[in-house]
Amino acid sequence: MDTGAYPRNLSDLVQLPRDTQNWKGPYLQGDIPLDPWQHPYVYVFPGKHMTAGFDLYSLGFDGREGTEDDITNWQQPTRQ
Repeated sequence: MDTGAYPRNLSDLVQLPRDTQNWKGPYLQGDIPLDPWQHPYVYVFPGKHMTAGFDLYSLGFDGREGTEDDITNWQQPTRQ
């Protein structure tokens, strides 16, 4: 909201990005947290699934992308 745009990457939440006005961070204290399985969160901007915004997801317990334990901010197709 402060800058009028989504961050380009998650580090923009803790360090002032170059060429950004009205940044009032840091928006997170300390380092960027890991997911509950100690893997980095994956952030993609612009989003491939959430094309009007960003994709944010955890690779889940197995740490592999595209498996059924991934946790995403978009609706995943159900597997049969």
